[in-house]
Amino acid sequence: MLARLRDNPGGPQVILRAFLGVTFTYAGLQKLTNRFFFEAANPGSIQAQLHASITTSPIGPLIRLSAHDPVLVGLLIAFGELAVGLGTLFGLFGRVAAAGGMAVSLLLFLSVSFNTTPYFYGSDIVFFFAWTPLLVGGSGAWSVDFALETLHSRERAAAGVPPEQQAPDLGRRAAARKLATALTLASFAVITAAIAAAVGRMAGGASVQTSSAAPLPQPSTETPGTGSPKGTTIGLASDVPLGGAREFTDPAQGIPAYVVRPSESSYVGFSAVCTHMGCTVGFFQPALQFRCPCHGSIFSAVTGEVLQGPAPAPLSSIPIEKSADGTLLADG
Repeated sequence: MLARLRDNPGGPQVILRAFLGVTFTYAGLQKLTNRFFFEAANPGSIQAQLHASITTSPIGPLIRLSAHDPVLVGLLIAFGELAVGLGTLFGLFGRVAAAGGMAVSLLLFLSVSFNTTPYFYGSDIVFFFAWTPLLVGGSGAWSVDFALETLHSRERAAAGVPPEQQAPDLGRRAAARKLATALTLASFAVITAAIAAAVGRMAGGASVQTSSAAPLPQPSTETPGTGSPKGTTIGLASDVPLGGAREFTDPAQGIPAYVVRPSESSYVGFSAVCTHMGCTVGFFQPALQFRCPCHGSIFSAVTGEVLQGPAPAPLSSIPIEKSADGTLLADG
């Protein structure tokens, strides 16, 4: 088998196509299957990820603009990954799929893993360059592109058309055949995506768990009266159980955050943005920890310090104060 791959022109590209195709197809389906990916209240949602990247990405203004319609952005990413994955896996419009894969990888690099140190810890930059052989060389052997080109060459030979001569009728027939194949694959992708989304919603999806009570309300613009602590109201202190946490949006930066109640009368706040690659951490109540779902970093939910890498720095602290009427205020 390896000898056939080695000796067949373009054969080694099959291995790369298989890996990239399966990976991107899985990535797209995983987003569509996970119903929490589109729920703003969940720390692993597309909304939370966009807000977390605004302050850490070199394309922050573009991400801020995208955050106005995060569900549409999430759907475009998911279906883009699915289209790239299936196109690469079947070898249809191989160079177009490779260009799309490079674009998605570059976008993820600039928005998620740009600040990863050292750079080789981030996979997105590796994926970006992994697409270059397919962009330059096309799908290679054992692909739909190759099969359609072979069929077209046979039709030209059967019609007696010399290689240097144009054959408009045969060219249109070949283009129509390729377009029909693409539409068939697209229909398969849509049906697969619909089934995956339905299964994900029936199964409940995968989510990062927080405590069982309702999350804190979003920050308001109310200002306390004279003599009260200063800051932005984020909810009631009574809504945060002892040893538990609630989510809120940091009013200073507009990013996901948590308020934690480690003891009866103390409240501490932290950014939910992992200092490794900008993923959104989840609260793990039994151990009073924040855990990153992307690369496994663990932080103390009491101090924000790193308990387990690869995160290089603690979570940013957010000042929390409790007013006399029992409300919590951030950035006081």
